Amino acid sequence: MLLRLPGEIRNLIYRHVFRSADNKHDSGGGYKHYKFDLSLMLVNQQIYFESRKIFRDHNIFVAIETPWPEAQQHVRNDGYVPILITDEQAARFNHQHLSVIINAPRYQMFQHYKPRKFIILLDDLPVFTEMWFYSDLSHLSLNSNLRLTLKLQNPFPISFDPRPIPKATQQKLLEPFGVVKGLLEVKVEGDHYISLEKAMRAEMAIPYMTPEVCLDEATKLKNEGNVALGKKQYREAIKRYEKSFLAIHIVCEGRRRSIWGDEFFHRELVSGPFKGQHGQMVRLVLRIRLVANIIHAYLQLYEYEEARFWGQRSIDLMPGDIETSMFAASPELGKIYYRTAMAYKALGNVSEAGRLLKLAVKYLPNDKMVRAEHMALTPHM
Repeated sequence: MLLRLPGEIRNLIYRHVFRSADNKHDSGGGYKHYKFDLSLMLVNQQIYFESRKIFRDHNIFVAIETPWPEAQQHVRNDGYVPILITDEQAARFNHQHLSVIINAPRYQMFQHYKPRKFIILLDDLPVFTEMWFYSDLSHLSLNSNLRLTLKLQNPFPISFDPRPIPKATQQKLLEPFGVVKGLLEVKVEGDHYISLEKAMRAEMAIPYMTPEVCLDEATKLKNEGNVALGKKQYREAIKRYEKSFLAIHIVCEGRRRSIWGDEFFHRELVSGPFKGQHGQMVRLVLRIRLVANIIHAYLQLYEYEEARFWGQRSIDLMPGDIETSMFAASPELGKIYYRTAMAYKALGNVSEAGRLLKLAVKYLPNDKMVRAEHMALTPHM
């Protein structure tokens, strides 16, 4: 039946079956995985060759090689990068357009490790390099000890026409590495456009924005969110607050929040509006204020479960011995407890609401609304 269809229609079917985006599935918790069904290729020889071309056109493979056994787990678990092939199957795989070889030549101990190889798709390469960007901010001596070799190859050359990888594909392969900065050494091998390598290296040479700039930008975005909140533009306010988080290297995607760059902010600020203050403390205060405002926005949208989730996640991370009179964000902590309590109350959990209101009173002893809510729930506890 399939071969009775026009070739153009068959190609549309092949694209739908083999396109990576159509085979990417949600694993929960922000994780993704691929599941390809290749059984169509087994129907007969003609369909095999037709569909194989479409599969190769829509799935560009990248091989990652490192000497560290924990790298693969870090990439998958912390970077949320879907890994397609691992272990012995990955070691035998040679159909990649790009090999990314990472090693640490200054450390002799790693020279004796057997390289670990795993395969990802080109579609996920920007996610991989973004994770690398954040990893370096979290471990400031990381990149200065690493050598990166990028080897480009056409994995399916034709003997009579061994042309290189198309320029547009080369750009997609090299461009994401512009965010990986401060490496000990970078080499690009294989037949490639020198202009693309120069563009990548130019981007690599641009230094990170300083903690001072990041915190200033995050504060501006928070203030823009506050303006939107005042105008009852609650969705827009949440978008601005999440962009503010991103400016200080905290990635919020759905219910996932990845906190990067603690070491990056761990110093005294030397310029800007927060000069003389410690970067981590300024960042912490900003985080607390952003969470308090996001909870408020979700309450106004009547999205009580989202409000509860944002509040409870932050409450779970709070130390239990914060001195209210000494901490700059004590009022915002009180608001987190109060607003989370209101979410619990709306969801019917009166006992938890009462417990959190008792804590809110500790931080906001003069807030009449907080005290009134606490007193109103006390008889029910």
